[in-house]
Amino acid sequence: MPSLRLFSFLVYLLSWMGVAAGALWTCLPGRERTPAPHHPVGMLLQLAGVLLITLFLPAGALQPGPGEQAIAAVLAPAGAVLYLATVAAGRRGGLVTTGPFAVVRHPMYLAFFLLLGATAALAHAAWRTVPALAVYLVGSELRAAHEESALAGAAYAAYRARTRWRYFPGIR
Repeated sequence: MPSLRLFSFLVYLLSWMGVAAGALWTCLPGRERTPAPHHPVGMLLQLAGVLLITLFLPAGALQPGPGEQAIAAVLAPAGAVLYLATVAAGRRGGLVTTGPFAVVRHPMYLAFFLLLGATAALAHAAWRTVPALAVYLVGSELRAAHEESALAGAAYAAYRARTRWRYFPGIR
């Protein structure tokens, strides 16, 4: 189906353009910047998840099937919209508890998980998808735990009690 293929790739590219615009938006003046504590191993594992998908791409044009194209056409914009909503909610700085942060404590990790899933689908990653997503999740878990330990305090404890899920609704 050439039309589904074109549509899914176009949606995927437009979603990443939205993410790029959101990343540029975070650089605009007027945003109170609170330096986030980083967990280098977590960041490297997240990157390794992406690399498991992208480093082993076959030569030539990508050949995702119709199901993979449909998955990418749903996951990519969902990830981009979540990313942009997260950036918008975080523009005021400090402890953010509104927007996507009212549902999950680390919506950015979920946004990039969705985008990684879309990438895996379009790349026809097959056997690499599960290990890539698992490695990304381990990295996200390390980073989230590190960030949450740095945010310890009464306000964060109250927020954490209200917002039970780290980055997947329904999974603690």
